[in-house]
Amino acid sequence: MLRTNSKKVIEKVRKYIIDGVDHEYFELEADPDFNTACKLILTACENEKRYSRSRSGFETFKDWAQGLPSAFNTMYYYNVSAVDMLGAWLEETESEKAKYSECEAEEMITKLIYRELTKGAAKA
Repeated sequence: MLRTNSKKVIEKVRKYIIDGVDHEYFELEADPDFNTACKLILTACENEKRYSRSRSGFETFKDWAQGLPSAFNTMYYYNVSAVDMLGAWLEETESEKAKYSECEAEEMITKLIYRELTKGAAKA
């Protein structure tokens, strides 16, 4: 099992972010670099949740992600097993994956994504 702050996990999360950018939404012809992708995604979140009453940036992002935004792939909330996805990122065994419920795995995935988005956007 890998730690959530290991280089390997961070690389997997960053790849998910790059792969999750919706090219049509942003009118992109090619994949953006990581920092630009982060800035685009967080800007889309801010624009779409502008009048949100969420308490924090993470809570706003989580609320946006649960709404299946068109700008970024957050299907782990609905169409795939978040436990399996998180388990793959952390290279967990079946018994290690069993400690998470789907809701807990969704929360952890969202936290990992948000952490990398904010770090990347700050460098854009």
